[in-house]
Amino acid sequence: MTSTRLVLALALAPAVAAGGAVLLSGCGGEPSTAAEHSSPAVAPAPAPAAKARTATAPANGFGDAIAWRGLDEGFREAASEGRPIMLVVHASWCSQCKALRPAFSDPALVALTDRFVMINVDQDLEPTSQQYGPDGRYVPRVLFFDSAGELDRELLNASRRRYKYYYSPHDDLVGAMRQALERHAKS
Repeated sequence: MTSTRLVLALALAPAVAAGGAVLLSGCGGEPSTAAEHSSPAVAPAPAPAAKARTATAPANGFGDAIAWRGLDEGFREAASEGRPIMLVVHASWCSQCKALRPAFSDPALVALTDRFVMINVDQDLEPTSQQYGPDGRYVPRVLFFDSAGELDRELLNASRRRYKYYYSPHDDLVGAMRQALERHAKS
């Protein structure tokens, strides 16, 4: 606030507070009272922020900033919210899974996860995850589903001839997520 505005505000404050009729000339139009130009005493409440999603399943080293879900819960949430699914199937003993973990701390990847239901399962602890191995039960596997739970068999790691859902730390996981959103995100 400039010093001129501050002096004017301080000078007019007692008259406005007392409900006085101080005449002001504006940029054209009829003179009006200061009360007509003053701000309301109480500022309007800010718009509610979007509710932050929090993890309900363990990260297992795959990015603590991601709102991970378990297998069944994730598929139910996707159906109810209309979000596509990114399913990461791994095993605690797997060295390639451990090598992939830091990729899930990439800020670009983390930012995209808000538009997905992110499911993270250890296939040894969740045997039903074995059914999500369209070309084998190797780990790690990263699969994309639409919100109805249908596997998108075309969203795979194009750089692979075998193990098409396998991603290494050097593969473009963020690009695959963007493709999934183009195909399955509701507008």
